[in-house]
Amino acid sequence: MKTLPLCPESSTRRGFVKMGTAGTTLAMAASATEVLAAENSGPDVWMLHGSDPRKLMQKALDIIQENGGFGPDAKTLALKVNAAWGRTPEEGANTHPDLVDVFIEGVKKGGIKTVVVPENPCSNAKISFDRSGIERVVKSHKCKMIDLKRKDKSFREVQIPKGKNLKSAEVAGEFLDADVVVNMPVAKHHKGSTLSMAMKNWMGIVKDRRFWHQNDLPQCIADFSSFFQATWTIIDATRCMMDSGPQGPAKELKHPDLLIISRDQVAADSVASAIFHDSPYDITYLKYAEEMGIGVVDQSRMNIHKIEVS
Repeated sequence: MKTLPLCPESSTRRGFVKMGTAGTTLAMAASATEVLAAENSGPDVWMLHGSDPRKLMQKALDIIQENGGFGPDAKTLALKVNAAWGRTPEEGANTHPDLVDVFIEGVKKGGIKTVVVPENPCSNAKISFDRSGIERVVKSHKCKMIDLKRKDKSFREVQIPKGKNLKSAEVAGEFLDADVVVNMPVAKHHKGSTLSMAMKNWMGIVKDRRFWHQNDLPQCIADFSSFFQATWTIIDATRCMMDSGPQGPAKELKHPDLLIISRDQVAADSVASAIFHDSPYDITYLKYAEEMGIGVVDQSRMNIHKIEVS
């Protein structure tokens, strides 16, 4: 299957809609969205391209608000970033802190009272949370970044009815109990699962990752995603490790300058995978997800909205 080109200057069926992030441009974005949504009834995926991560996230918040937001009664939000590694923002192993900063500020202004950022890191939390730059911005908004390694009582066992290999998991209660869950991973190479994006990012909310690695990691990723999904997925593809993942440092670091947004985590991962591979079907866990019927992989069945953010 041929995927859509990612570069804004490429000749595509839809192309990027050029616009800013405020004022009358919001009406333009809404109009463009309505036109594109009429093309088919599949999931919407927004690709935002621009060199400023802060402007990209502001536009992402605008799009979320225009497309149902978080619901009228939402008061608590659990944000799943990738802050697993003791790497700097420039190295691309973790979610960019500027995205987290603008996101938390925006959702709190929009009425969310409590935002928590729990993570079960791979590196020592004191190192990874600090070097990633994420803990600093979380604290600046008087929110909590939680080291799940130190909160054993947070985890609760859940059953995964559709799971083939992964039948149950111990999941952090902060995510199970929140009114809203937002998944904000970074897109990068991963030696065990080919890529790490939205679906793979859920490994940071479970207690036992060893079982996943020992029992067909791609299938376990798909299994867990059949049980758990975010209200919104926002994939950080502002800079991407093309090798040496998940920790790096990478030999090759690309700068696609993209945010990819959707309610369908499988669709979001499919679109993001085009940065790295010719076809999303090169990613085994995406093939499994389609076989299990938990999301859309075929990009011809999606409404892909490309927006240039200046």
